[in-house]
Amino acid sequence: MKLCTFAVSGPLGEIRRVGIVRDRTIIDATAARVAYLEQHLSASAAARVGDAQVPSDMLALIGSGPLGLQWAEEALDYAVTSGREATRAGARVAYEIGAVRLLSPIPRPPGIACFITWSAHVDDSRDKGFAMLNFPDRNSDMRAYYKANPDAVEGPGTVIPRPAYASETDVECEMAAVIGTGGRDLSIDDARRAIVGYTIFNDVSFREIQRKEMAFGLGPTKGKDADHSNVLGPWLVTADEVGDPQDLEMSFVVNGKTVNSYRTSEMAWSFADLVSYLSRAQTLMPGHVVTSGAFPGGCGLDANLKIQTGDVVEMRIDKLGALVSKIG
Repeated sequence: MKLCTFAVSGPLGEIRRVGIVRDRTIIDATAARVAYLEQHLSASAAARVGDAQVPSDMLALIGSGPLGLQWAEEALDYAVTSGREATRAGARVAYEIGAVRLLSPIPRPPGIACFITWSAHVDDSRDKGFAMLNFPDRNSDMRAYYKANPDAVEGPGTVIPRPAYASETDVECEMAAVIGTGGRDLSIDDARRAIVGYTIFNDVSFREIQRKEMAFGLGPTKGKDADHSNVLGPWLVTADEVGDPQDLEMSFVVNGKTVNSYRTSEMAWSFADLVSYLSRAQTLMPGHVVTSGAFPGGCGLDANLKIQTGDVVEMRIDKLGALVSKIG
């Protein structure tokens, strides 16, 4: 399934819902579940049970485990085959994709761990003045990541503003795994099962600030940490639909032109390996985001490309779609 978080206008403002994407239609997952249950229950009972089985909050849904996703899939099948437009209480079941506002599929993750998995990106950054050590040996016990700000998350279509303290904006094309039921001290096999799905991550960066911070031996902090600087979307594609996450093409596109492409098979470590490492002595919660880092040439820095105000940047990944943003 392709899961999304979307907003619709209500009498008291925007209402946030969980949707299932089908072609150009978004099925309201909770409303569809309620409609399904109305075949067997009263309207009030169906509403209570449906909201519990398929919550309208993404973290609650994916935290409920495989059964919650199974109920959501049943609701999707019913909505498509029955053609039901609304529940008995009038809750709308389906929307045209252009009639809603797509948000980050995980509006506020409990954590974001941004790994480095391509040695060439490290080498290129060092050549351009960033204080970085040698890339860890693939067979070593070392993985490197930093913690991004979960309060600075935005969704597709966002305009990325430049902070007053920065003179340039860069972006990075990354793939992200999202934790489902979570866990601690996970083996690689358990870590693979803990991943509920995948999405696209645009890691916004302010290079001149980042360069100074890393020379000091800390960071990146304000070199990446600003409102709108962590862009996720357009949806969360469940692991079963993605198949092998280590066999996908990633493309960095600016103003409709492909700058560079790479395959996830060339990552030094798999997503399951990264999640296993992150879970050491740490409980990972539903919705925790684990990113791949930029692939070589997957950002303006590596590609010797200065991202300009007004540029439209796209991060494209096989099976996950395209995450589009505009530079403000």
